[in-house]
Amino acid sequence: CDHSNNHKKNVNGPIRIYPNYIQEKNIRNYTSLSIQHGLYIYLGGDYACERELVERYTSDLVSTPHSWQKQADSLNNLAFSTARSQATPFNMRRFSQLVFTYKIIEMDLCLGSTNVATPKDIDEFDLWAWSEYPRLLSRFIYLWSNHRTLIGACNIPGDKCSACFTIDGHQKARRRVCRSKQVNFKSSDFSEPLVIGCWRTPIRNSLYCELHQNDEKLTKAPRTNQKHTHAMKLRNSRQWQRQKNIFFGATNCSTTKARSESYINKCSRSFGLLAMVTNCRVIISFSEIFRSETLREIIQLLINTIRISDNALPKIACYDDGCHLVRFVQRHVGKLITDTPASNTLKNTKFYIDKAHWKNHVGTWCKENMSPYATSDLNMINTQSAEQLFSWLKRYAPIISSLGWLKAPLYLLVLFHYKNLWTCKVRPTRHFDIANMVPDSATISLPHAANTLRTTSAVSSSNSDGYLSQAATTKHDPSSHTVNENKWAQMSK
Repeated sequence: CDHSNNHKKNVNGPIRIYPNYIQEKNIRNYTSLSIQHGLYIYLGGDYACERELVERYTSDLVSTPHSWQKQADSLNNLAFSTARSQATPFNMRRFSQLVFTYKIIEMDLCLGSTNVATPKDIDEFDLWAWSEYPRLLSRFIYLWSNHRTLIGACNIPGDKCSACFTIDGHQKARRRVCRSKQVNFKSSDFSEPLVIGCWRTPIRNSLYCELHQNDEKLTKAPRTNQKHTHAMKLRNSRQWQRQKNIFFGATNCSTTKARSESYINKCSRSFGLLAMVTNCRVIISFSEIFRSETLREIIQLLINTIRISDNALPKIACYDDGCHLVRFVQRHVGKLITDTPASNTLKNTKFYIDKAHWKNHVGTWCKENMSPYATSDLNMINTQSAEQLFSWLKRYAPIISSLGWLKAPLYLLVLFHYKNLWTCKVRPTRHFDIANMVPDSATISLPHAANTLRTTSAVSSSNSDGYLSQAATTKHDPSSHTVNENKWAQMSK
């Protein structure tokens, strides 16, 4: 239906009503009622898909990972074996785009939006979704950090729902990333820049993304002789040993996670992700790692989560390198770490070593203060929830490792959201009215915060502080998405 008035001049153009959305100009609007309407899902184009097939795939995905190609082949085989009519055989790309689009919209509506406005062009949807990722992640953190009050306590013994959380790193799901590792971001939570590395996928036949092609030319240095190479490795090793002991002299546990600069600079894949999981196995926060599992990146994730959860985060936590984390926080709040309510909450959080990794800790201070067996706080508490999550997540490593920089974070967010829904026995069609309750955090996603700063610096042609100098001064490729990133930045607010 065009709803155009033939008697008056139509300034805004026709409003077109489709089974699952309303289109006005180049914007498609979805609501909870429209997206769930009918037995078929139609998101544009020439074909629709049975709703049952999409929901079946999502339900299977939470328990068993399936690639898009295998699922498309399976559905085509099912249609052939049961003699069901098909307008056209399932295409892997068409099916994956439909499921990905539908589930992001459904998740957005579940997380508090009453209307989701997306671009009409399907090619622009991935970029729009990536620009909306910080907002979706903030609502995800708020909902699942407060799931005890918003949904109800989990059915675990001793009424221990959300009594503790475990934070840990997972390095099985490693996607391809640009080799430019010296991308800095000046976070307000630290007095010094945070080195996060480039998050974009390299272009074809290159180790660098379109923004850092000049770096590839600079790294092609002439080969040195073997003696000189050995001397350089020895010198770098000594420098690394000195640098490694800057903040870790208080405990002699050899459990640090940071990698050497020489290894990081040669690595063409990400370092997995950090995840925060409650003792009732609810995922409350996560972030990708593009360099290594450093204490500052862990602290940034913790501070962001504390700030967004509105102080709903448990006051007891477990981390396999908790001794170094605790001493680092205690020494540097008010110095390297900015003194804020969130950082002070982190400072007052009681950390322990989780039971699975306790045997690796031999330091005297660690044994006196971090033992999970010397306190009643962890009685009947599951301290291995993060390891249990990663045991489930590692089966998805081939899928996650093959995704690009636009889809990878959204795929993880959707996967974790539906995993939590299943854990808490909540249907995905439920609507949580939390849109106006979620606090704002500019650094909830470091790649997005750094990308915003880079875009601003590139437009203004001023980079006086020197941060993100590589990205800001690199000649912009016409095929880059920077211009279009701002185009969809204000949609669906």
